Amino acid sequence: MALLTAPDEGEFVWHEVSTRVNRVANDDAQLILPITAEEMTAEEPKPARKAAPRKPVPVTSDDDGQGSLF
Repeated sequence: MALLTAPDEGEFVWHEVSTRVNRVANDDAQLILPITAEEMTAEEPKPARKAAPRKPVPVTSDDDGQGSLF
């Protein structure tokens, strides 16, 4: 039952960390240090590129609308 009690006030503290924690290849003490506002802005994700529209595949008359895997 002692494990089910809430932590005391101020026992846990949180802070934002680098997005480097998301990669298994990164394993150093810098990962748990708080980051500054400048570092946070530098790590903001860049906008994703839009995917090129797909060209429609012409349907041949011999497939009866069933399609094919090959």
